[in-house]
Parts: sequence; C-alpha cells; structure tokens
Amino acid sequence: MEYLNIANHKIPFEFRRSKKARRMRMQVDTHGEITVVAPWHTPEKVVHDFISKNHGWLEKQFAKIDKSKKKRPEFHYLTGDTFYYFGEPVVLEVSPSSAKRPAIKIRDDKMLITLYGEISLKEGIKTIKKAIADFYRSKAEETIRDRLEHFNEHYGFRYNRVTMRDQKSRWGSCSRLRNLNFNWRLIMAPIEVIDYVVVHELCHLKEMNHSSRFWALVSQVMPEHKKYRKWLKDNHYMLMY
Repeated sequence: MEYLNIANHKIPFEFRRSKKARRMRMQVDTHGEITVVAPWHTPEKVVHDFISKNHGWLEKQFAKIDKSKKKRPEFHYLTGDTFYYFGEPVVLEVSPSSAKRPAIKIRDDKMLITLYGEISLKEGIKTIKKAIADFYRSKAEETIRDRLEHFNEHYGFRYNRVTMRDQKSRWGSCSRLRNLNFNWRLIMAPIEVIDYVVVHELCHLKEMNHSSRFWALVSQVMPEHKKYRKWLKDNHYMLMY
C-alpha cells in the first residue's frame, strides 16, 4: 500500500495497471479512498509525476469530503433520529412491544419501530440498527427489481442475477457475466435518482464503458440524467447509514 500526504493527513491509495486503460486517471470516492489507474506499461516515475501534478486537485476533493462529513447526521438509533426514505426525511419513533421480533413501517413522516420492551438499551440499539438495514434492503430490492422491469421494456436487454450489496462507494455495477449489483442505500434517495442508477447499469449491458454511445443509450429514457448524477455527487451524505 502506498500513501499520499494530503492536507497534513497520510492517505493510502490504490494503484493498478490496466491493459484496457488508454490514459492515466485518478478518482476519489465519497469516503476519501484514492484509486489511480494507468495503462499497463506506464513507468512508475510517470505515475508519481501524474499524482504530484494533481496534488492541488486532490486537496480540493478532500476539502469537499470534509465539508460533506459535517452534513452527515449522527445516528443514535433511538427515538428522534432522522433517516431518509425515497428522498424524504422520516423521524424514528420507537415504542415497546410484547413481541420479541421488531416490526418496522413508514407512516407519513415517521419511521415506526416496535421493540421488545424487556430488551437492554445496548441490545435495543443493535436490534434497531439491524431492523432498519433489513427494512431498507428489502424495500430496495423490491423497488429496484420493479424499476429494472419497467425500463427494460424499452431496452429489452438480457441480464442474469440481481443483487443488493452493502457497498461503501458504488451505487451500482454490471459484471461481464451480465449480473447487476445495486447498493441498498439507494432506497434513501429520490425515486428519480434510483431510476438513474438502474438505467445506468442496464445500459452497461450494451456498452461496458462511459463513451458517447453509452450516454446516448441512457438518454433514450432519461434525458436529464446529468441532474440525477449531480444529485448523487452532492447529496451522497444523505445515504449514509
């Protein structure tokens, strides 16, 4: 593992060579993880020169990340916490129950959870956290499968397995085996943003790149895709859990 010194912090970064890469590129995900990709035969000195040249850009990215971290809500998994569901805030309300298994539902602007009344505070918090995650995952799978079928009526692409994943920095992916993967945290985003990610991954079944052909394919059903892509970039902190 190699490290960079950014804003007085020692930051690890991943470097990998790719036979398909035509030029060097660097990206910083929402958690501050840096990835540098270079064409297969790129000399190591050229890679380090590239990183050094982009040091100012990296500092700006980390300044944005620090700013977004301050916006992230702090969760206690107790009554009063605010979560998001389809882009709308919902306030957690916990009430005691005689049932040992928690139940959860959304009603208006409330996330209502019933919890076994004799459980300890520590175990209660752990149970609430898992219940919310399970609820989100279930609703994400239900919604995303429905939206896949809806948009694929237009495209008619063949895909195989559809999986909900717990990923730190990716909202979706499409494998060469034609499997589609989605981050269950998307259920916290507005439906238009969920649709954008669904269409994005569907179109990778035809174009495994981000070429002009790929974006033209996306635009067939989503001409405003840039707006939803920007929403994810600007509001990803809302989808933390």
